[in-house]
Parts: sequence; C-alpha cells; structure tokens
Amino acid sequence: MNAGLSFAHVTCIRGGNLLFEGLSFTLAPGGAALVSGPNGTGKSSLIRIAAGLLPAAAGRVEGEGRVRCWRRRPRSIRS
Repeated sequence: MNAGLSFAHVTCIRGGNLLFEGLSFTLAPGGAALVSGPNGTGKSSLIRIAAGLLPAAAGRVEGEGRVRCWRRRPRSIRS
C-alpha cells in the first residue's frame, strides 16, 4: 500500500522551543487524522509541515496528493 502521508521521526522546533520530536505515522491515501491538544503543543505546525509550508527540524515527510484541513466549529454554533 502506498502512503498518502508519512512522517518518520519528525521533529518540530519553533521560536527555539521543541514542540514535538520523533513523531511517526502513516495515513493511507484518502485517510484522515484528528489533530487535537492544548494550545502551544504544535498542532498548527504539524499541519504546516504536512502541507509543505514549514520544514521539519529533523526526520522525513513523504506525501502524495493534497493535504486538506477542516476546522471544527465550536459546539455553541454547530447545527
């Protein structure tokens, strides 16, 4: 099976702060992932790395196709 997106031992450093290191996962083509966590833990940076907008400090990112991002609406305005 070909990977739609693959991270191998990826590290992210922003503003001198280590946000995550050694992150590895593989998504199949058409697969999805939920990225959640507290503020400042690297969620947006992870998406930027996946989209090719930010280089990883270490590790390897491979992908085919496009990265699509959806933002969940707050519960108070969900229909």
